[in-house]
Amino acid sequence: MSLEDEFEKCQEIEFTHAQFLFRSYLFPVVYLFGILSNTINICVFSQKSMRNHTVNWFFLALSCSDLLTLVSSFFVFSVPVYAESSRDPGYIDWSVQLIVWFYPLAQTGLTMSVYVTILVSVHRYLGVCHPFLIRRISNSSAVKAVIFGAVVFAFVFNTSRWFELHAQPCFYDASGQTNSSVVYPTALMMNNYYTLIFRNAAYTIVMFFLPFAVLTYVNLRIIATLQQSYKMRKAMTTSRTKRSDSTVPTDTIITKIDGYSAVVPVENGNSPASGIMMGGSNGGSVKYEKKENGVTVMLVAITTEFLLFNLIAFANNIIELSNIRFFQDIETLLVELSTFLVNVNGASTIIIYLIFGSKYRNVFIRLIRHHFGVNFCGDKPKRPMGFSQAHFETTQLLDNSKFDLNRSKQASIIRRSDITISIKSSASKKPTP
Repeated sequence: MSLEDEFEKCQEIEFTHAQFLFRSYLFPVVYLFGILSNTINICVFSQKSMRNHTVNWFFLALSCSDLLTLVSSFFVFSVPVYAESSRDPGYIDWSVQLIVWFYPLAQTGLTMSVYVTILVSVHRYLGVCHPFLIRRISNSSAVKAVIFGAVVFAFVFNTSRWFELHAQPCFYDASGQTNSSVVYPTALMMNNYYTLIFRNAAYTIVMFFLPFAVLTYVNLRIIATLQQSYKMRKAMTTSRTKRSDSTVPTDTIITKIDGYSAVVPVENGNSPASGIMMGGSNGGSVKYEKKENGVTVMLVAITTEFLLFNLIAFANNIIELSNIRFFQDIETLLVELSTFLVNVNGASTIIIYLIFGSKYRNVFIRLIRHHFGVNFCGDKPKRPMGFSQAHFETTQLLDNSKFDLNRSKQASIIRRSDITISIKSSASKKPTP
């Protein structure tokens, strides 16, 4: 390759109008918001009260992977545009070196985010549809192990990304003076077999087909199970109303172990035990129903967000795999739009947490009040005397099995105690002469 060819190629490397608009104006807003929001997520989920629940380890890992993706994407997409606009050869050379290093990190972080999302969905699916299995296999050590496995898989799968780009000297004048560099694909990236097998086929299957299939299946099963549970509660409420005028009044309680509902009939007497077992009143059932509806909406929101925000990227990979070509401007616009939506997906998780996670909101507000501007990620403040918090709050965002199990055990103990007291009272009465 002659010096004149290098000179011409350097002059041809420019960003289109669509690329300049997205990467200089829209992307930085998403990056700034996403970096701030995921930093807050890490601070919240790293609190001891949040780490006590295994499912929150998934959300902590998801926040870390999203943060890595957003920071890396900023240096890959936005910084080169600003460097090109500055016309400073030193700044351009610096941005080129950053692209070479942060491009594989961005791909690795994206893979981690996708598979941590799959793991938390599968975890919830097992908790709802296979509660006894999840009780045996789910603990903090097992959750950390699968998260570590997802991280290792992400780095191994993207190992070749480190060898796809390289910085090449760029000549600005005919004398051969080298003032800057430019990013060029390596021989590996230009290899037809590598492009077809890894960049097209394997990447599409691992990053799109498999995640879409798993997330769609498990979340549909979760929604179906929760709807069935809701119908059961509604039927039991109707049955209880019809039996309210019977000679031997009865009542029912609905307990839940890891999302699995069970209906237990109990005597509806005037003893204090009845009120305790029923949670005091019908208000407990109403709170339970609202909590379940919130979980369902949250799962729908997570799945819908992932599917919609990754749909265009999925379509772009299918188009590239099938060698279908449109107008260059349309292809560029689709690529920029898909990248923008993928970044929005990683930056907007805090909105879902704040809407559906009551415990997340409590910890978030407490951190804002006590640590804003002063050691924001510091230790959790001590609770004041007399402070109490309902255990059935959505402390894990999704999982509340331990409390429901303890509540059912407590109801059983109270029932046995009530029977024992009744027997003793009957035995102590003397027969009337």
